[in-house]
Amino acid sequence: MKKIWSVRKEKEGVSPVIATILMVAITVVLAAVLYVMVIQFGGDRPDFPPTTAWNDVGAQSTTEGKLVFGMFSYDVAPIEIRIHVKANGSDAGIITIPSNTASSSQSLTWTNASNGASAIYYDYNPSGAKINQGDYIELDGLLPGTTYSFELYHTVTESIVTGSATDFSTP
Repeated sequence: MKKIWSVRKEKEGVSPVIATILMVAITVVLAAVLYVMVIQFGGDRPDFPPTTAWNDVGAQSTTEGKLVFGMFSYDVAPIEIRIHVKANGSDAGIITIPSNTASSSQSLTWTNASNGASAIYYDYNPSGAKINQGDYIELDGLLPGTTYSFELYHTVTESIVTGSATDFSTP
């Protein structure tokens, strides 16, 4: 008698429902990993200086001037900026903005200011803790007939802010 061997086939693998759930889970995890990589692992700040352009810079009178900030390429806190000032090409000091006091206007520190010059920072959104486009600095006590140059220095990256150099002359 001839024996017929029967081979029993068993289905192997994962059910379609479980396979779909696994594919969705893997896709979500990969998307999260890519997102974190794109925002530089938790949103750390870039290691390069921001860029900006002044919206308006000019003398308001023989002894007053105004510097209106433009938009920065990324958020910059006021305390992260120093403004290097020159008068007729010579060092005229450094203007620093103090930490945010939640006040719309703040007196600034101007080291080595000549002739008692002073500066006040006006912040449109002081609770935002960043320099916004349109925030401005009023300068007082400038010398008549003088060309003033201004350049922003970013303290975090220890670099000059690209696009920040500007000047004006008092009448």
